[in-house]
Amino acid sequence: MSRRDKQSGFSLLTAIFLLVVVAGLVASMVNLNIGQQATVTKGILGARALQAAKSALEYGIFQALNGTCNASDTISFSASEPALEDFSVQLSCAASTHPEATTNVNFYRLTATATRGNYTLGGNANPDYYSRTIRATVSTEPP
Repeated sequence: MSRRDKQSGFSLLTAIFLLVVVAGLVASMVNLNIGQQATVTKGILGARALQAAKSALEYGIFQALNGTCNASDTISFSASEPALEDFSVQLSCAASTHPEATTNVNFYRLTATATRGNYTLGGNANPDYYSRTIRATVSTEPP
């Protein structure tokens, strides 16, 4: 038996080994890319939820300082704000008056909670649920 006959299957074994290693590397890179895309998407939706809450809070501050403090409001965004249209915001306002020297100062505590999707627990948990809550306290300027 010649030396060539003994080594005739060695290159086939090397090629199969390389194919398996390269396929494993490609699969891990695809998996990593999918994870990165999901992370970026979740970050963007979280930022949108925060912006929806900020927008509602600014609206609530404007209303409160102009004399309207609703205990509870629901704000929905229309299609004219496409980045925020999937969000619903609960806005609450609590007013209080405090004496300051010889006058009373009105204080307004506002809370805005922006949500997207439905919150559920367990096996039916919604991975697309986002919620952000921000609070602010503002007051009328003392004379």
